[in-house]
Amino acid sequence: MEQFGDEDVVAEIYAEYAKSIQEKLPELEAALTTENWTVLDQLAHAVKGNALATGDTAVADVAIAMRSAAKMSEKDTGRSLLDKMKELAADI
Repeated sequence: MEQFGDEDVVAEIYAEYAKSIQEKLPELEAALTTENWTVLDQLAHAVKGNALATGDTAVADVAIAMRSAAKMSEKDTGRSLLDKMKELAADI
């Protein structure tokens, strides 16, 4: 609140953040399913940035771990992390 000030501005930013996460989930799913590690890493990087910008450290931590899984081509780990991200996103 201190960073952005106005409650309406904060609500709008958070709504856009929630929307962006929901849009990224199917893209993350597709990248993981096709084992497109480069795209998975890029998408997780975008999610991490958006999460950190809004102070959502839980999602950011999952996205950081997902980037590591993508770099190591770890599909099972990526699947677990995607499931966790979906769970967290449901609460946004």
